[in-house]
Amino acid sequence: MPIDKTVKMLPELLLVLFSVAASLVASVGALAQSAGVAGEEQSSEHVKARLVPETNSAVAGSTLWVALRLEHAEHWHTYWINPGDAGKATEISWQLPAGVTAGDILWPTPERFNLPADLVDFGYTGEVFELIPLTIPADFSGSEVAVTAQANWLECEDICIPGGATVSLTVPVLPAGSAAEANTPWLYGFERTRASLPRSDISLSSTFSFSAGELNLLVQATDSIFANAGNISFIPDEHRVVDYIAPQQITSQQSTLQLKQKQHRRVERQVPERVGGLLLVTDAEGKQTSYQVNAAIDPLAAAAASEASPLAAPINTVGGDVSIAGAFLFALLGGLILNLMPCVFPVLSLKVLHLASSTHTPIREQRLHGLSYMSGVMLSFLALAAVLLGLQASGAAAGWGFHLQQPWFVASLVFLFFVMGLSMSGVVEFGTSVMGVGADLQDKDGYAGSFFTGVLAAVVASPCTAPFMGAALGFAFTQSMPVALTVFLALGFGMALPFVILSFVPALAKLMPRPGPWMLTFRQLLAFPLYATVVWLLWVLGQQTDSNAMALVVAGCVILAFACWLYQYRHNAQGWMRHASLLLIMLCVGGAGSTLFTPFLQVRTATTIAAAEAGENYESYSAARLQALRAEGKPVFINMTAAWCITCLVNEKVALGSEAFITAMTDKGVTYLKGDWTNNDPAITEVLKQYETSGVPLYLMFPADASKPAEVLPQILTEGLMLEALERI
Repeated sequence: MPIDKTVKMLPELLLVLFSVAASLVASVGALAQSAGVAGEEQSSEHVKARLVPETNSAVAGSTLWVALRLEHAEHWHTYWINPGDAGKATEISWQLPAGVTAGDILWPTPERFNLPADLVDFGYTGEVFELIPLTIPADFSGSEVAVTAQANWLECEDICIPGGATVSLTVPVLPAGSAAEANTPWLYGFERTRASLPRSDISLSSTFSFSAGELNLLVQATDSIFANAGNISFIPDEHRVVDYIAPQQITSQQSTLQLKQKQHRRVERQVPERVGGLLLVTDAEGKQTSYQVNAAIDPLAAAAASEASPLAAPINTVGGDVSIAGAFLFALLGGLILNLMPCVFPVLSLKVLHLASSTHTPIREQRLHGLSYMSGVMLSFLALAAVLLGLQASGAAAGWGFHLQQPWFVASLVFLFFVMGLSMSGVVEFGTSVMGVGADLQDKDGYAGSFFTGVLAAVVASPCTAPFMGAALGFAFTQSMPVALTVFLALGFGMALPFVILSFVPALAKLMPRPGPWMLTFRQLLAFPLYATVVWLLWVLGQQTDSNAMALVVAGCVILAFACWLYQYRHNAQGWMRHASLLLIMLCVGGAGSTLFTPFLQVRTATTIAAAEAGENYESYSAARLQALRAEGKPVFINMTAAWCITCLVNEKVALGSEAFITAMTDKGVTYLKGDWTNNDPAITEVLKQYETSGVPLYLMFPADASKPAEVLPQILTEGLMLEALERI
């Protein structure tokens, strides 16, 4: 190209070059803007450090979150708040403007490092964000916040060396009420760290004790956080509490967990005031969730634990407003479910008949009947609870359903249900009786009938243990009398709630069929569940006593049937026959009642029980027998049951009595111990207390290794569940 032409084009070329340069400068500025705000990176030998804010500016009167970002060289790590057997947690000292304060570090969930010589450490590799809140005062007068942090750590691979860096950060300050822009390029680190922090929407109540050289940690959650757990582990946040290399023995159910781990040798000299840390729950899909544990010492469990007792386990003394609210909720749900239990249905059939016959009565009357029934249920539960708590306070070994451990009480229920069945069958009409059957629902006696129907429903429901009830009752028995009684009131309210709702909502009551001739047939049909209950109670009585007592009570039923026939007959009798029949009725009732106080209604002796067990596939439970079997290194299955426990009987029929389970027990060499709580047995009551339940059933599977605890199995068993439990021992 000619020189003169090139000279003429020079201004244009300079203009193009200037435009390109300006574009490059703008691009670099844009890239710098997109990189977000962060302090300069500083390095030690194996770790790079930087101070990073969550937003590009601070706001007066609010909190600015910053992170100490550490980037580790491959194979190197720094430490968590509890470094483990060897190490030192990262520390930060601050230089802050006047009025600005720094909070504690929020530590991400650490990794576990298994080191030579059976040492265990907890810390971080790769990139980690340790979050710190900086509080900016509302009257902050500066235009920017300049902070400097001196971070010190111990960086380790096969060896450890001290490391540290001085990192600083300056961000502008916006007026109070302004919205700060997110520091987008670094948000991933803040979000990832917060996702690993303990969940704040789930509260854990926990207690701990040390016994037999082990930490015993009991945890109760407000939700079923262990239901889908594939793996559970605990990391204490203080050193010298446990032996980290020792295996963690964890037994969990829906919302409760028991952990045992060998204690640190220092605990023998100084027991900590608290045990805290992270509970890490990994579900079946591999997602890990952490929960904060802050356990207080349980003095009752510490005193009760004994090295000589193979069943030593702390008693849960959970507390706090959340735990109380959870116990009330469990009691309410348990009471609702009680209405579906077989032991309660016969009495509830009477209430169904009431509802059917009262659909056209004034709504006020229906509501009063509902309230009367509820009062009967709740006051009965309150009375039973008061008696039970009083017995326990006096030192008696009594648990839920204790009254059905008395043969005379069971026989009384046999007589009551039998006479009720006769009345429902039409053999005898009592008018406005305690059952309210055939009563005029608009008079005072009708309300009394509803009240006593509630009383009766509560009495026969008391030996049943519905889902959710176990946790609620176990909580109640560890609390003060007012709190415990309130839990029982919630249980009674839950049981009465369906009928109260039917009584108070006319639209629901109208769904009931209209009164008519069908009610007589329905009433007679409902007599048969009552007769079936009589048979069940007789069987319970036979388990407590023997066939002689059963025969005696059946004879009493015959006498009462004759008295009922006379009662009906005397309505048509005249003169002396009417008076004679009344006298004969009184003699019959007295004769039947006298059977309750005969020597035949005495509990069986241990010799009788042992004889009855001949040929069975189980032995009677005793602490000595369990201790001997565990010392021999034999696996053991324990079934704590009672003849009056419907759930126990169903489990024994469906799961424990199956041929597959019995064969698997034999193949595994498992010894089956059965504890019968049909009659009061203080030894069994103590076991129930130790495993945080107030009633049966309780199922324990002990492995052959005597150093490992029992697995507490669910209250509802299946054959498959039992076979899986046998595979785990």
